[in-house]
Amino acid sequence: MASSIALPGSLWTNHLPPTRNDSRGSGFSARTALFALGALALFGFATATPAQTVHQIRTAAPVDKIIAEGEQVHVRAGGQVLKVVSCTAKSGLCLEPAAVFPVQDPAPGVALPDGRIATTISGDIRQAWFARPTQRYAHGVLGDAVEAGSLVAVSVSGRLVEAVLPDDQVFEDITPRIADLDGDGTNEVIAIRSSVAGGAAVAIYGLADGALQLRGAGTENGRPNRWLNIAGFMPRADGGYTLYGVRTPHIGGRLFSLDFRNGTVSERNDIATDLSNHIIGSRELGMSATGMFGGRVELVLPSQDRRRLRFPLSDRVDIPLPGSIDKAIALLAGRVITATEDGTLIIVSP
Repeated sequence: MASSIALPGSLWTNHLPPTRNDSRGSGFSARTALFALGALALFGFATATPAQTVHQIRTAAPVDKIIAEGEQVHVRAGGQVLKVVSCTAKSGLCLEPAAVFPVQDPAPGVALPDGRIATTISGDIRQAWFARPTQRYAHGVLGDAVEAGSLVAVSVSGRLVEAVLPDDQVFEDITPRIADLDGDGTNEVIAIRSSVAGGAAVAIYGLADGALQLRGAGTENGRPNRWLNIAGFMPRADGGYTLYGVRTPHIGGRLFSLDFRNGTVSERNDIATDLSNHIIGSRELGMSATGMFGGRVELVLPSQDRRRLRFPLSDRVDIPLPGSIDKAIALLAGRVITATEDGTLIIVSP
């Protein structure tokens, strides 16, 4: 049976680091809990391939947020917090009430206003966040005019280091990602960096000579105000990871890959098109995921119109959806969890 894959450190299916729970209660009533537990998989329809099934899940209120934390997936609907669990329903998953909704720690000090701390439990770099907010890059693809002018990291010894960008660059990103990309036992911090000349590129930082230094970068998109979004990390046989991303997810959506080995970055572009893992103006960067399906790790993300789930690294056919999705994509027990623009929860069995 297919199962989800948990990547080390901060590389979960929605590319966010492990988080601490916040202390707020859910206000979940017994009646609502009973409804939520019994309402799963009330609707379902078969797609073009008989083995592929899409279940539309009725919740007491529209779903407004989905977040994956390690092997757990939580859904927030109208202020109610639900945990997704395996069960015997046709969809294979059910909802149960949860006390709190996982919330990442906010970045400290003079940081990006709604930036979060990336955290990992191993390696030489344990935390990272964006700082020095600036309005010097006029794009606003993430919904506001504020981007980051620096990247801050905390080493395993607790030492704080910072990489400050020149005036013609910003981090057009919200939360960094921490991973041992090259499999050498030390961590890299991965960010989306944009320049006034060439637009967005993947930038890779690491500790060297006691400082946080640029280790490598992918190619820029070629002109300003052309963005990219990281889609997922696929494990390699050498212990490292291949990064996948979508160039111009709002204009054609071109899939690319990036490998970092021996201090060198190599890229492969235009692997697939007709993809999108972001909506202009949205703060949601997790509309893609990596997981184990049929004995192999695959990448799943939406089509350009966000009405199909696509698996561009395999021969698996696209899966039609009942509407355009705009929430994060999470994986659990070999199934895909997401939600449409109107807040309908969807569980897909590929």
